[in-house]
Amino acid sequence: MKAVFIEKPHRIEIKELDTPLNMCGETLIEVLVCGVCATDLKIFKGETLATYPLVPGHEIVGKVVESEEFERSIPVTIDPNKACGKCDYCREGKVNLCKNLSAVGVTRSGGFAEFLSVDNNLIYPLTPNIPVKTAVFAEPLSCIVNGFNLSSFNYVSDIAIIGGGPIGAIVAMLAKRFSVGETVIVEIDGKRRNFLKNELELETTDYIDPNKHLFDVVFDCTGNPKGVEIAISLTKMGGNTVVFGVTEKGAKSSIEAFEIYRKELKLVGSFINPFTMSTAVKILNSREFNFDSLVTDELSLEETVSYISGEKTAEMKAVWMND
Repeated sequence: MKAVFIEKPHRIEIKELDTPLNMCGETLIEVLVCGVCATDLKIFKGETLATYPLVPGHEIVGKVVESEEFERSIPVTIDPNKACGKCDYCREGKVNLCKNLSAVGVTRSGGFAEFLSVDNNLIYPLTPNIPVKTAVFAEPLSCIVNGFNLSSFNYVSDIAIIGGGPIGAIVAMLAKRFSVGETVIVEIDGKRRNFLKNELELETTDYIDPNKHLFDVVFDCTGNPKGVEIAISLTKMGGNTVVFGVTEKGAKSSIEAFEIYRKELKLVGSFINPFTMSTAVKILNSREFNFDSLVTDELSLEETVSYISGEKTAEMKAVWMND
């Protein structure tokens, strides 16, 4: 089978690999679509934790080829993250903080391949008629649900999102639906602001003056240390700042400790998706949100290499379609 193969940081190619065997307790799926994530770019650059060599890709939709548990040909998505269940964090219910966490597309072979075998307990069946370009958002949506769970938002919260990429857009779509307060995205790219406004009817701006306007909850979705600083500056007294974007290892933000103290801010990181995949799949299956409009770039496997390596970037979301 063909697959995207990262031998080590900055070494990526299309490679012919053996089709995986369907091991006991696993399901063999044919990959239908896999989303390109900023994490894939960081894996390529060696800026995040990963195990090399590696087939990347963790935003996966496929159909069952062989399984002892699931019906053949049904559409499925996967939770890429597998906790050990034995360490102290797992026993405390903090499975996303597992000391021995493994992840499809990060520490083991992922979805930028024609076939993939994964643990049965990571498989989530989808509604048969759901568009794959909607279903591909299952994993990022599950992470976003965790961010909302940590944010202490309520039905009247004013919410700001720093960064108007696909993640920021989905955060805004959920916020707009579940809170009657103001929801606004801060995005410096004019092309993206126009897309968010015209395609998704979301309020956007390139700047908010913290001396004039503050928010109950602010999500940083930039993956940039500066985004964290902006998010904190826009959080009102007693409010919540959620750090959602994945920054590169070693990156630091300049934060005034007195401001956190004086404003009694709650600063929280949101890491992956503990027990939220089922919620994400239910949201997707409801078809209440127009997530598929976020897919702007449909790629061949060869084109995917250019996007993972950073040579090309998507207008919003790039996905590999296994035609």
